[in-house]
Amino acid sequence: MIKKYFIKIINKFNFIFLKQPKINKINKYITNNKNNNIISIIIDCELLTLNQYLEPVVEELQKLNDYKFEFYFGETIKGAGSSYLGYKKKNAFSTTLYQYLKGEMIFLSPHIYPKGPESALKILFDHAMCTMKFSFHPKQLYLNYDIYCVTGILYEQKIKKIFETFELIDNIYIAPVGFPKSDKLHNNIITSKLEIYSRLKLDPNKKTIIYAPSWEEGLSAREYGIELTRTILNNKNINLIVKLHPGFFISKKDKNYSFYTGNINWSENFSIFNNYNNIAFVREFKVDGLLYISDIMITDLSSVALEFFVLDKQVIFLNCPNFEKTFQNLYSKYNNTTYSELLNDPYSNAGRHVGLINYNYNTILDDIQFLIDNPDYKMKERKAYTELLLYNKGFASKMGAKTIIDNYKKKYKVKS
Repeated sequence: MIKKYFIKIINKFNFIFLKQPKINKINKYITNNKNNNIISIIIDCELLTLNQYLEPVVEELQKLNDYKFEFYFGETIKGAGSSYLGYKKKNAFSTTLYQYLKGEMIFLSPHIYPKGPESALKILFDHAMCTMKFSFHPKQLYLNYDIYCVTGILYEQKIKKIFETFELIDNIYIAPVGFPKSDKLHNNIITSKLEIYSRLKLDPNKKTIIYAPSWEEGLSAREYGIELTRTILNNKNINLIVKLHPGFFISKKDKNYSFYTGNINWSENFSIFNNYNNIAFVREFKVDGLLYISDIMITDLSSVALEFFVLDKQVIFLNCPNFEKTFQNLYSKYNNTTYSELLNDPYSNAGRHVGLINYNYNTILDDIQFLIDNPDYKMKERKAYTELLLYNKGFASKMGAKTIIDNYKKKYKVKS
């Protein structure tokens, strides 16, 4: 009882002397910005790995000469928003302050979980071309946003079905934006292939395979990732890039460390391949350059497969029967389908139905060779599917900026 009372006093002290002054300062900035025709934009930087999905849109906003902006950054750790152009330390604050901010502002997030300031125009730029493994989020999360930016026809169809089920179709505007993160890749504004190969210390004359699994228990990395890697490396004429999910590398201090990593040091586990000259184990967040140089992707149920498909490249999907248990434990409340139905559902299966399915990782080299020898495998089905994935290919950042400005003017009745 005494401990509980003591914690309550400490929390009240922290709020009065640490948080309240910061809240007052930011709210004052927001008021002054409005009076000076400056648009205040709050950017959620809760997860470092997701900044890349909003950075191109922010860059595009800064090119608009007819508007003035001031950017603020909600962070969980100091400097989490520093990858953004225009980042200022004095404009950074804890994500725990969102609900205390007031006034006329825009709130941008690359994932659905944060709840922005009540008075803000709240816009979601989702970090996946279409959510995988589950059919819907809880209703309340959608209510956190005024605008839901979708990447393509497929995702728009999925979101409309969800909103109709939850009776939200008239509450939240669905904006057909596209996928800003990949604009530079689609416009070929990217480091040359030779430079990327050189950085990864791989031979540019070899076929390159990227292994990009998701993180959950029962999926390939935890089940047989090391054995799969060793099998692929038996073919010395193939480069292998291992790009694990960012969740595998969260800090031990993070409360979700065990949940995401399975208490495994993944860098240490894969260090057994350090003496191979045809593998690159990559921890970096950004994947576009890796997709650019890769010929074939291997995954299980990761949405990164969709990014690979729109480059007109082939994907091998690993069969992971033990994931069904995880699916039931983690995702059954977010699904209205069975696991077997999910695997064949184009809205939730990462494109598994237009890829090549591997049922035994020991035969992975046969499947890789098959796709090398048969580049037209499922080409017709793949092309039909990828046409549903992407709006505004190469121009999504511009469309994102336009969506922000148009809806800001509408909400706050700003004259052109």
